[in-house]
Amino acid sequence: MSAQGNKRFTAEELEHARTDNERERALHDLTQVLPAPELEEVLRSLGGPETRLAGLPPLSAAVRFVDAGLEHLRARRLSAADVHAAAATVAAGRGAADVPPPQPLFDRAIFVFGLRRGANHAISEWLRGHFDEAEVCYLNSAEISLFETEGDTLTVDRDTYLRMPVDPGKRVLIVGYENLDPAHFPLRHNARVARRSDVVVVLRDFPNTAASIARQADDDPAFAYRYRIRDLLDLWKRYADYFARRAFGHTYIAFNSWFSDPDERRAISRRLGLDHTDEGLNRVSPYGEGSSFDGLHHDGRAQDMAVLGRWESMLDDRLFQFLLLADEEALEADAHLFGGFPHTRAELLRRWRAGGGSR
Repeated sequence: MSAQGNKRFTAEELEHARTDNERERALHDLTQVLPAPELEEVLRSLGGPETRLAGLPPLSAAVRFVDAGLEHLRARRLSAADVHAAAATVAAGRGAADVPPPQPLFDRAIFVFGLRRGANHAISEWLRGHFDEAEVCYLNSAEISLFETEGDTLTVDRDTYLRMPVDPGKRVLIVGYENLDPAHFPLRHNARVARRSDVVVVLRDFPNTAASIARQADDDPAFAYRYRIRDLLDLWKRYADYFARRAFGHTYIAFNSWFSDPDERRAISRRLGLDHTDEGLNRVSPYGEGSSFDGLHHDGRAQDMAVLGRWESMLDDRLFQFLLLADEEALEADAHLFGGFPHTRAELLRRWRAGGGSR
């Protein structure tokens, strides 16, 4: 092996590489949810040089945005958090001139943001239980976009929910967003689709989220990586930061206390202006094929599932150990929001180095 192959990177070099990777990832994320004119706006709000993106083909605009943005962030020593803050500012006023505000087709709209395997479907089922089922239009896993209405048709995004006829009896809209950043949601624009609109952000504790993802990876590692693991650490920490700051005025639901505390559920219903009921509490959503551990077997008795202790059966699983050890900040944030994990990082590291387990 060459001397270069034996090189030991310094802590400073590793931190620089990590920061640069986070910057690039943050910029790339925005190319997935914002059109070229709004990408220009993000660069301007970061204080970057004038960069024309409008009119370019989508891929060219995305590449130019990432290249220009990364150079500017490095020069000004701005972080990924600065990118997300700029995007949130743009999203708050988002409403393209050629897309008129949607007409209020519904009495209520609730937009539910959560991470995959993070129990957002459980929250959505519980919210649906607050209304007559015939009144609810529920859309799962939408993409962030500007809502459009034309007569009694609704467009939520261009890929899945394009020009849907809305039955006059549907007075409630619930839309689920998975592994997407609520900071990028154009609430000021989309809120007009209903007489009252709320954004709900769901977060499950990190160890149990990681345990569910690691368990599902047993069946299909490639699928688990693409749709569960790839964005987990960055997004979980971002959600945790929003939780800690109660950012954007949204309603935040910590899944653990929601699951175990009836008073917490009553308080959430009150915050959303709903007549409280636990009618939907025991439903297991068919979306995502139910639980990673139990599938749909507990539908009708979801409270019987051991969702707060999934990590216990995965403690010797190598992927689970890796996810908990990969980023110290995630477990630190988990301790702040959820009370912490009973095993220290040093104990987890000893298990990891000892090998064994199921992988």
